[in-house]
Amino acid sequence: MIRVHSERLVPLLLGVTLSVTTVEFADIQKLSDDDLRSRFRLPSSCRPALTALSTDPAISQVMVAVDCRDEPTAPSASPGAARPSR
Repeated sequence: MIRVHSERLVPLLLGVTLSVTTVEFADIQKLSDDDLRSRFRLPSSCRPALTALSTDPAISQVMVAVDCRDEPTAPSASPGAARPSR
């Protein structure tokens, strides 16, 4: 039986994919989260994450995925968890 702990899962939304040169990708990596949201018209709730993939042996072009990730939440205390002593 597989058990999934939902507090460990991070919701993910694919924002955009594009093909860029390695120089363009380096420039994109330098952008702040606000600048990434603006450039790719992502919602303000988006915390952008970049992933690049290349199958080009010369690595002149890369496919880039810009994902929107929710802020991780702190794990909730389980019932019966030890309390700090006073």
